[in-house]
Amino acid sequence: MRLTLTLETLLSQLGSFSWHLDVYKALDQPLSPTMSVLIIDDDLEEERDQQDEPLYPQIQGYQYFLSIAGLQSIKANLVQQLPNATLYDVIHAVSYYYENDAYMNLES
Repeated sequence: MRLTLTLETLLSQLGSFSWHLDVYKALDQPLSPTMSVLIIDDDLEEERDQQDEPLYPQIQGYQYFLSIAGLQSIKANLVQQLPNATLYDVIHAVSYYYENDAYMNLES
């Protein structure tokens, strides 16, 4: 499976993707709702580099971003703290996690 879409579309349809898929973002592209992301099933990628990473994303100009499971976890953590979270709240939480390797804490 190889699918390219925007971060906004991915996050709005997050529940429809299997947790084991990986998400890649375009190189040097800042996080935004319209940024391009590539979703792949790592298990199905046969061409690999020396670190056993799939070659296809690299060739297409993408770098590893997060897993679907990670994105689902970030969203679940946010919704637990902010039950009426908007899509843009989720994007902000994803950006925070990506930059800090930690969930946002809205209580502080």
